[in-house]
Amino acid sequence: MKQEQLNDPIYQQFITQVVQNQMVFTLQDEDESFAECPSESYSDDLGEPDTVYCFWHCADAARACQQEEWANYTLTEIQLDDFMYENLISMDTAHHLVGVSFDADLFGIEVEPIELLADLLDEIKKCNLIDEFPDFDELQNYRHQWEKIVWQQQIIH
Repeated sequence: MKQEQLNDPIYQQFITQVVQNQMVFTLQDEDESFAECPSESYSDDLGEPDTVYCFWHCADAARACQQEEWANYTLTEIQLDDFMYENLISMDTAHHLVGVSFDADLFGIEVEPIELLADLLDEIKKCNLIDEFPDFDELQNYRHQWEKIVWQQQIIH
């Protein structure tokens, strides 16, 4: 976890509440695409803002963002195990970002999916909930492979 996320109470609340409730909330359009916005912090190789897909720890916070371009989006619940295994892994592979608990002004924490996955896995372990997540070991292996790659890249640079 990056230091800024470690110190952010909104991010910490997201992690603890999502693990406690084992549920993530998002907004989706009629094509089931997630609510998204351009990144304020990250850009691709062409200088274009990366895509940020937004998720919330509670339904009310997500509903507060159902305005303007997201006014016709539907509130959707995602089980935490599905979110980690299906959404975060595919977002990591596609090089998209996760927007954590964005507010109605689209201000929130932007985080790489694998970093969020790592923080969720750490919280699951801390809360002794590993047995409730059948893919926990596989997700930990994915995380460790990613950390090994990052570590190797740091040595090269």
